[in-house]
Amino acid sequence: MEQFSEFDLTEAGRAILSALIKSEKAILKLKENSPLYRLTAESIRAFQIALPLLRREQGAQQACAFGREDLARAGAALASARSRVQKVLPKFAGGTPQHTLAVRRIRAFTIAERLIQTELEQMNI
Repeated sequence: MEQFSEFDLTEAGRAILSALIKSEKAILKLKENSPLYRLTAESIRAFQIALPLLRREQGAQQACAFGREDLARAGAALASARSRVQKVLPKFAGGTPQHTLAVRRIRAFTIAERLIQTELEQMNI
């Protein structure tokens, strides 16, 4: 498994927690059962799965009892979120807060995806 630095894991946790909080606020304004509502709900669940995996990777005694289907869906949701951020990244000038946030989220989502993939691989052993 790829080893991430303590700094990378901490920053990933901060970025994902920020995305989770913003998504939880945004979903309140969306029409239930709309495509954007469902997309946001999937993202929220993915962030909720990623955070304990990040904490456990940092050495916390974090219980992570997620099923294969939950992990697979979370991985797909994170990949989708990363892709969306990558698409808008070129619109932001380097050094702007928007660019910095996008870069941090891409890195965080990538780390979380790898942790989820590792978790899935360990289930196959």
